[in-house]
Amino acid sequence: MSHRDRLRLALAAVVGAVAFVVVALVSTRTGAGVSVDATVRGWILNGVPAALRQGLDHVARPLVIVVLAPVVVVLALLALVRRSWRRAVAGLVVPAASTIVALEVRVRDVFGIGGDAFPSNHAAAGIGLLVGVSVVWPRPVTRRGLVALTVAAVVVALGNVTWYAHQPRDVLGSLLLVGTVTAATVAVLGGDAANLDDDLDDDVSRSAGRDDGAPG
Repeated sequence: MSHRDRLRLALAAVVGAVAFVVVALVSTRTGAGVSVDATVRGWILNGVPAALRQGLDHVARPLVIVVLAPVVVVLALLALVRRSWRRAVAGLVVPAASTIVALEVRVRDVFGIGGDAFPSNHAAAGIGLLVGVSVVWPRPVTRRGLVALTVAAVVVALGNVTWYAHQPRDVLGSLLLVGTVTAATVAVLGGDAANLDDDLDDDVSRSAGRDDGAPG
């Protein structure tokens, strides 16, 4: 990973943090934001059958976290054995830091929302663990793996809304939080911390504006 790529990741982390704050404020302190949030929640609750909504809730809240947490720990230890310490550290830091920050923001009511739902700590933990698994997975993440990760993240996000646990804004905040923590962690660690397949890594770097001749 080049120095330029790490700087871009650091910038992405800053942008993600700003977006996190903007979502919190706009969705709770503006009429348009509150209306959009309520409308999206209504679509989900009225458009998805009750049995499926409850099933998504069970999968997203207890099951994903209980299943993936030990998987991440075991794979991180294996990564250490293989001397991929950056991936091991990133795989553990992303879900842990995302969950801790989410809990702190809620408990301290940082944005003065008056409740303790933003952001969703279950969504932050679940999505953070999905990122952790992808980072410490023995093989680099391919395009198919990225698609699978995205689908799983959507399931976790929906599952935290479908059975009245959270508003969409809470889950969107968690997504932005995990993205911010991931970008910052990979920027700091560098090396193979992202664990991306070479073709996917090239695509990501190209989309970020890196010259074709820049070092990887």
